[in-house]
Amino acid sequence: MSKRLEKEVWALERCAGCGQCVALCAKGMLFWGSDESPALEKREKTLGLSWGTLDSCSFCPQFCEEACPRLEDEWPTLRPWRVVSVRTRGVVQSGEPSDVIRYLLVSALSAGLIDGAILTDMDPWRLEAVPKVLTTVGEIMDTLAMPYLWAPTLSILNDAVFGRKLQDLAIVGTPCVSQALRKLRSTTNERLAPYRKTARLSIAMFCTGVYHPTTINSVLAEELGIDLQKVKRLEVRPRDDRLLVTLWDSSNKEVPLWKVESCTRRGCARCDDYLGDSADLAVGTVGAKEGFCTVITRTLAGEICLRNAIDFGLLEASEEVNQAALRQASEEKERRKRAQAFDSLMVMMLDALTEPRKRVEAKRTFVRLYEVARATESLQAEEAICHVTCTQC
Repeated sequence: MSKRLEKEVWALERCAGCGQCVALCAKGMLFWGSDESPALEKREKTLGLSWGTLDSCSFCPQFCEEACPRLEDEWPTLRPWRVVSVRTRGVVQSGEPSDVIRYLLVSALSAGLIDGAILTDMDPWRLEAVPKVLTTVGEIMDTLAMPYLWAPTLSILNDAVFGRKLQDLAIVGTPCVSQALRKLRSTTNERLAPYRKTARLSIAMFCTGVYHPTTINSVLAEELGIDLQKVKRLEVRPRDDRLLVTLWDSSNKEVPLWKVESCTRRGCARCDDYLGDSADLAVGTVGAKEGFCTVITRTLAGEICLRNAIDFGLLEASEEVNQAALRQASEEKERRKRAQAFDSLMVMMLDALTEPRKRVEAKRTFVRLYEVARATESLQAEEAICHVTCTQC
């Protein structure tokens, strides 16, 4: 298991839950042991009468580290190409982000821009979110496209790339999934080239956090008295600030999201991307015209995908967007960036316990975050003492 991931991501509960490390594990040893972070499979080897546990991570290229978005200190924002309000066209005109995303994918698939897509759907037997690889228009239209119920979206990359041999793949998820794909695209490692070349389009939905479906089920049953045997599906609707519970008798029940706030992944508290700043194309409800949703294109691929859907007549766009609302949503990131800085300080302080030369760096970071008075003089004195007495520098 990667010591760096264990110390800087999993132990600090910063894991994005994207699943990319599981897919890219060179030895196939990582799996989801819990909902918060991956676990390492233990394998034993028998030789004659002796046996022992294999150290599977020795001599490993550690693609898990290379692919983890949480090991990046800061993500430069991709500047928007275009920001518009969009809704579906036809008999049913919808401004729901999930509907707009389905139409974007259908038009891209019909035009040959993509040959498949990864989306999150609901398993009706277990009421759990599951990522799926979809290759037909019918499969895309039948999928809920609901990334707000957590699933390790990118954990099925191997099925798409090697199992189905797709070459132009669209991936729909939360902003952290797009961050993971952005990091994958930036790598120059030739062994990761099949993944890098296949991930053609990333679509993110505006996100403040994702929910554990299994935990939500407990809340529904124990606190709200909803019989789980009568539940057909769950759907998070940020526009209405509601969790929609559809029952088998076709009736619906709405639950305020604040009642299930405790069900969000702990790693979401460390995410500083709300508007999908790393995605080719981002979709959400903030700032949109009434009856529409907001679509932001940030790359040429995202712009082509949007234009193609409009040309197909599946979507209509309006330039009417509340830019002030988008700016306000984006400013929320600053609070979470500060939380990430405190995470880094914790790691520095732990390192300083065993490496004296890192104590000054930890103190400088501490001073910057807490703005301790008369810091300069004390730090200079510490440096002088360290340089004289420390034998490890």
